[in-house]
Amino acid sequence: MKNKREAISSFDMKLAEEITNLERFIIKNPLGTNEFWSEWQQKFGEIVITKAAIKKTLNTYKAKPSDEKLLKLYSMLEAYKEIAIYLELLRQTALKLKGIDVEPWDIFDNMNNDEDMEDNSF
Repeated sequence: MKNKREAISSFDMKLAEEITNLERFIIKNPLGTNEFWSEWQQKFGEIVITKAAIKKTLNTYKAKPSDEKLLKLYSMLEAYKEIAIYLELLRQTALKLKGIDVEPWDIFDNMNNDEDMEDNSF
């Protein structure tokens, strides 16, 4: 029974770590304010730069990363995709408050699918 508790504890610790790491993407400033847009742009930029860095590294790294590393990168990109959806909903809402109706925008440009994963180009 002790091993089961340790596994749950280890999982809980990992989950708490992931939540802490991703909490930095929560936008705290009021929608539509200059501070909101500055914070939104900073968080959006971090996602775009991280995605570009992963893609460039995979395309230029001479040795193929291990399956474990690829899984970790894929999981990271999936988390960032979820955050990008959150940021997009905030962007749309902030613009609607100003009376501007916009089309949804996919920050990831549908580039994060299984086929891309196989040829290391996300």
